[in-house]
Amino acid sequence: MPDRPFQRRRLAMFPLLLWACLCFCAPLHSQDDGYDATSFTHSALEKIYQRYWQQLLDDDPLFASSNGIREADSRLPEVGVEVIQRGNTFAFGLMQEIRALDLASLPRDERVQAEMLLTKLSNGIDEARLGGYLVPIDQRRGPQVWLPQLASRMTIRSSDDIKNYLSRLRQVPQVIDGTIGILERAVEIGFLPPRVTLEGVEEQLVSQLEGKPEDSLFYLPLKAPPEGVEGEVLEELRREGIEVLEEVVRPAFLRLLEHFKEEYRPFARSSIACSDYPPGIDFYEHRIRVHTTTFKSAQEIHQLGLDEVARIRQEMDKVIERSGFEGDFDTFVDFLRTDERFYFDEPEELLRGYRDICKRMDAELPKLFGRLPRAPYGVREIPAFEAPRSTTAYYRPAPADGSQPGWFYANTFDLASRPRYEMVALALHEAVPGHHLQLALQTEIEGLPQFRKTMHFTAYIEGWGLYAESLGRDVGFYDDPYDDFGRLSYEMWRALRLVVDTGIHSKAWTRDEAIEYMLVNSALTRTNVEAEVDRYISWPGQALAYKIGELTIQELRRDASKRLGDSFDLRAFHDHLLAAGSLPLDVLRQRMEEWVEERAKQENGEE
Repeated sequence: MPDRPFQRRRLAMFPLLLWACLCFCAPLHSQDDGYDATSFTHSALEKIYQRYWQQLLDDDPLFASSNGIREADSRLPEVGVEVIQRGNTFAFGLMQEIRALDLASLPRDERVQAEMLLTKLSNGIDEARLGGYLVPIDQRRGPQVWLPQLASRMTIRSSDDIKNYLSRLRQVPQVIDGTIGILERAVEIGFLPPRVTLEGVEEQLVSQLEGKPEDSLFYLPLKAPPEGVEGEVLEELRREGIEVLEEVVRPAFLRLLEHFKEEYRPFARSSIACSDYPPGIDFYEHRIRVHTTTFKSAQEIHQLGLDEVARIRQEMDKVIERSGFEGDFDTFVDFLRTDERFYFDEPEELLRGYRDICKRMDAELPKLFGRLPRAPYGVREIPAFEAPRSTTAYYRPAPADGSQPGWFYANTFDLASRPRYEMVALALHEAVPGHHLQLALQTEIEGLPQFRKTMHFTAYIEGWGLYAESLGRDVGFYDDPYDDFGRLSYEMWRALRLVVDTGIHSKAWTRDEAIEYMLVNSALTRTNVEAEVDRYISWPGQALAYKIGELTIQELRRDASKRLGDSFDLRAFHDHLLAAGSLPLDVLRQRMEEWVEERAKQENGEE
């Protein structure tokens, strides 16, 4: 590989070359030829947005299916090095077209929208340039995780749906072979992952090869077929399903397992910092910028985390005192981690507990929002093959075509590490008023280009999720001191991420140091902490978005409340904050500050 100084010089020249190209290629117009820059630019952007949206649908048939494109129902996404290269070529061309337009002629909201797309395209190109695509598999990601869950991402109501499902299964070898090709490229150029991020992957792969085909997750739509699929039709589909699993899917997974064991895992590195990838610290700086939508340095974020840890710790001590517990912080945390009253014995009890919390919050939502989403949601357990290496929970959005609800997935593995006192905060984060409410509302916004309805900025989305946890205080969810301590423990968890993520990737912290720091400063169980630290190692920068986004939203709420006084309307504040969908934090700040200014003028009788 060329040395990095050469790479930087070459990349530094790129904007100049692009500018020169656009200056010579862009059409010239005089003021007298009737040219309307605003109309032309608006029309050109509309066409660009449509092409971008179509490309999103073409690149991901699963996404296309969720948006009602039925001809995509039988296809899987293409995977491979050449797919990344093709995507970069498309993105670069689109960027050239946007930059050739007179964006300054547009109203600000339209200009900002175009700039948001430019940012997304640029981030994607930079990620490919820095090698982000060269890490396609770890304990949380990869075909061994998402392919076995394929049926849960589809709506299967008829024999035709099952046939489409089986068609997709026949394409599993293409996905597997494309993934192997990326792994080969990574080893070839020395883009090697931390060894710890690969722990559990072999077990995940083996789990797809053990037992009879009829016992696998892949067979589930055939084991429990939709109503009306029966008799000879069902038997024929089952025979075809077993054939596909035995002759197509399993051989492909066996190839990936052998390649992983013999050609990939042996070359993994012992170090854990993403700055040890070939691009060095540039890789981490890019991840910070993408996930936080800020230009904060790792050191700034680290110090912010230390300050937040100290502040939240004081709040936790107050709650311990309120609970009547006699003892210090460490004793209280040990009590929470070991007392049986805080843990369920059966997975279904845990899931029922989450469903009850969600129902209670459903009834309180009108106090917090003027507009609620139409899409429903439900609670499911994380599949057993994934659960040991998965996080505590995650959310899968409802598809735009309304064929499924949103799903809050809860981890029922090792119930002794899933305390009751954390459940309220977690349910509010993943379901309502957190991810489900925000993402479902975004999908339902009228007047936005389609791509905006699915455009996600991590700091906004996860910042909202963490902020949503705090909304339980507004409607009486944390009267119990243990639940309130659980809320603070989750807030502390996100503050610890600022310290630990930056510690690992910019300050040479070891995995053990990161684990110990989180255990000492929170009530999280060791199982959760270890899974979380491994997540930060394998997904650098993403965990920073939660606290940085939440702090921004909290600041905006405080400022609005202070400026508007008695006229501050929390429901109106939330509705406006959510009304434009996911935004970079600087755009969100400007939008909310202008809203406050306008409301203040109305209160003062100003025009």
